[in-house]
Amino acid sequence: MQIQHRILSTLIIFTITWSVLSAKSLDLIGINATTANQILDPIAQIIASEQTPPLTMLSFKENPNIAAGISSPTLALPEYQSLSSGFPAFWFLVSVTPNLTIGANIAGYDWRGDNIQTVGPFLNTSWGTYQKSVSASFHFHQFKGPDHFHLNDVAFGLSRIVHYRKWSVGYGISGHYLRTYIHVTDQTDLSQNYEAIKKLKYYFLRYGLYRHIGKNIELGNELFLSTKIQMTKLLFTYNL
Repeated sequence: MQIQHRILSTLIIFTITWSVLSAKSLDLIGINATTANQILDPIAQIIASEQTPPLTMLSFKENPNIAAGISSPTLALPEYQSLSSGFPAFWFLVSVTPNLTIGANIAGYDWRGDNIQTVGPFLNTSWGTYQKSVSASFHFHQFKGPDHFHLNDVAFGLSRIVHYRKWSVGYGISGHYLRTYIHVTDQTDLSQNYEAIKKLKYYFLRYGLYRHIGKNIELGNELFLSTKIQMTKLLFTYNL
């Protein structure tokens, strides 16, 4: 038990430290209306991926389960140079029945002088067995903080998880329907200041590989693929 607690503490410190060191910027101030979509696109995809429940939390549960986890982005291509690699997110879930899980995501982070917050619930149903299961999920998230940028995300997902000994493999697809609000007020030419609501849609292919450490800990990595960007993030889960 002491070893597991040490592993837990070490991984949480590593994840948070990595996120702080790798963060760059989230700066939408100064963009004009004609280029708003181009600038917003990779940022919105990063946020959408951060607000997606980890695959390992969506599998069939043989016994009542309460779990907590943390996810942290590790890479975003090809737009890594123009935006922050993301922010750490915390996850919680309760398995109401073996095939019904409810949970939530919450994150608070200082991102280029803005205190951002993201929060939202998710609902997941699964069928099959613990060894092999298929899941369908729904989640809704809000991203707030900066005065010039807010985002709502309604998403659906379908995934499959396979457990084999101390390893788990997952894959799936998720669809995200985003409503973003932009308010630009710093243009030198006052006529270029504007407010806009942008509606965006993204679809991700997702792949995950996880290693079980003891009876309570899962450590893994997930890959998100779309037509424009590829992202990976580190995941850590502790089953209470």
